[in-house]
Amino acid sequence: WFNSRFKEFNDRPQALPFDQHAMAALIAPRPVLFPNASDDQWANPDGQFAILQAADPVYKLLGFEGLASQIKPPINVLSAGRLGYWERAGKHEMNTDDWKVFVEFAKKHLGS
Repeated sequence: WFNSRFKEFNDRPQALPFDQHAMAALIAPRPVLFPNASDDQWANPDGQFAILQAADPVYKLLGFEGLASQIKPPINVLSAGRLGYWERAGKHEMNTDDWKVFVEFAKKHLGS
């Protein structure tokens, strides 16, 4: 996932020249969905939502809704905005529930 230089920032992530929210903001105003699982703490579900919160102003600047709410949705509730967030109970995997949410999000934002 990461090149060798990334390890230079292991103990000082605040010194990274950019972070994931910048990557999410570059996608604006296109829809993007961040799926998560509550037991997958290495993926940091709370941090994933914080990324979307930080990218949200770029969507608004471009005249589009980003996050539908600045409050993280409950488990098993897909957020409604172009910056989509989904978290389900469980571990790091993709299951039938995830695929249903992916299709729902795609249909809503990209058409049938």
